[in-house]
Amino acid sequence: MKRLLLIGSIGLSATVFSQGIQLELDTFNRSIPTANFGGQTWRGPSWVNTTFNDSVATMHPDVLGFPPSPDVWDWQNGWFYPQEALDTCCVDTITLSWGPLNATVIEITPENFQLALDQIGAEGLFCLNMISSTMSQQLADLHSAKDHGVTVERIRLGDEMGKAGNEHSISHFPTAEDYAAACDTYIDSIRAILPDTKIAVSAGNFGSSNPRAEHWNEALYAMTNKADAFRWSAFFYLKGADTLFTTKQLLAYAFDQIPTYERVRELQDTTANLQDYEIWVGYGITDNTLDKRYVNRWSLVLMYSASHHLFLNNNLVEDISLFNVGGIFENWDALDTDNGFRKRASGIFATIWNTAKLGKNRTNEIETPAGLLDTVTYYNQNNVARTTEYPELYGWRFENDSTYEAAVILTNISSDTLVVSVDSLLSGDVSWEKWHSDSLFDVIDSDNYIQLLTDTGATNIVLLPYSINVATSDCFDDANGNGPCGLSCDADLNSDGIVSLQDLLYILSEFGCSSACETDINQDGIVGVDDFLQILSEYGTTCQ
Repeated sequence: MKRLLLIGSIGLSATVFSQGIQLELDTFNRSIPTANFGGQTWRGPSWVNTTFNDSVATMHPDVLGFPPSPDVWDWQNGWFYPQEALDTCCVDTITLSWGPLNATVIEITPENFQLALDQIGAEGLFCLNMISSTMSQQLADLHSAKDHGVTVERIRLGDEMGKAGNEHSISHFPTAEDYAAACDTYIDSIRAILPDTKIAVSAGNFGSSNPRAEHWNEALYAMTNKADAFRWSAFFYLKGADTLFTTKQLLAYAFDQIPTYERVRELQDTTANLQDYEIWVGYGITDNTLDKRYVNRWSLVLMYSASHHLFLNNNLVEDISLFNVGGIFENWDALDTDNGFRKRASGIFATIWNTAKLGKNRTNEIETPAGLLDTVTYYNQNNVARTTEYPELYGWRFENDSTYEAAVILTNISSDTLVVSVDSLLSGDVSWEKWHSDSLFDVIDSDNYIQLLTDTGATNIVLLPYSINVATSDCFDDANGNGPCGLSCDADLNSDGIVSLQDLLYILSEFGCSSACETDINQDGIVGVDDFLQILSEYGTTCQ
């Protein structure tokens, strides 16, 4: 049939010629991974603080992690095991650090955490204590949590099990096969309690320098009771030598590091044995420089954006977790300035990114024009140079494939002001929020440090250097132009100015409208143009 243009406010009925860079969609599209937060929630405000929970909700997480330090956590009491218990639980004593010893006790039990999840509107990811607790105790804890109304949607078995230097993990699980055998038993028992819960195992090979974990993934593949997901702990550390980085080297850092980690850990989405598993990424960028010159800066926000971009390019990544929901002060007060908290760099990034994808379920990568591909050189410890190609501009189009609601997010990590057009990506009235900063390297320590500019339009849009830009539209099409913006009105009316009942019902169904309009249809099964437009207006839709 012919089609109609049904619009919320503005229809694009003519070709718009634009200057600057015309952005187009890449062929790569996928589901949107869940946005996860874990980390230091036992200092300062935590999940029992309702104002803190409201602040976390402004970042729109899909998943939140529990507990904050799983290897020494007592689920029953909602706090760390006491030192006297840790002295006897393991082959070697686990010594509580200054943090747990000096922090105010907060009862973060699974039940209290569930209240926070309900308030925030998120799922829970529960990491089991496979070090200082026992399998029987953890299974009893899961039973108790379930009986007390805790909804356990996700479970992770262990914490960084393959990592070199994790002495307590090594003493419990000397080989990858030991860890896999324990996970096999855990998963068999857990699924008897929680058959619909997704379970992840700690994964990632480490190469020949770590014989214990050189073939870690292979042990997990051989399990009888298969996991649903492989957990990839991807931690990046800026070192003293990195203080010599140029701005270009710093902001392109993820494009050098993450593909290397994927390859070494054997967590690329082309890995044959991985195809039946999801990958859940937990990552952080830690500043180990003496003067902490990179921590909590706008440059770090841009590095998070690059990292998320790369993780999205791994088609198996279905969950991305950022650490440290805590704050920028020594007592870890955090988040939302409107409620007396301030966000860290991770919180600022999450607010921008997660708001853009809110309510969406699919995403398309946006092509980076060839002229915006650049290279940067890094040096190994033995001073051997390596060259990395990276995009100066990258982005994604998020979409709800039922309502066609869409948004675009673009990150400019170049020193140039770019002019772009997105009229092939979004239709209707397009609104922009453009986030940038007065400085890449000043500490985020005031409400006015991060700048937000607003703009409108789909063509010749200015993107400032070192900025993250979000565009939304009041009129929704899918990537193929299907939806209320992409239809054309005049072509769909029959030559005699009438439309058939069959065509009318089809048009209404395109917008999710019910077909309760039979009383407005002529007995011949046709409707005049005036009546047709009146029916559409009753559904809050106009035709031009």
